[in-house]
Amino acid sequence: MSDSLTKSYEKKKDDLIGKLLDRGIFKTNDHQLYELSLSELEHTYKKLSQAN
Repeated sequence: MSDSLTKSYEKKKDDLIGKLLDRGIFKTNDHQLYELSLSELEHTYKKLSQAN
């Protein structure tokens, strides 16, 4: 990946992790949030948003 794509990917991951942490989510399926891929984080956030 190019440097700007890597930065964009990491920023999106960081933003989603922050949003999940704000909602009190620290782990999902016995994995720490930082271990998850961007798509797994997006899925977790979307599922949480739909539940509320």
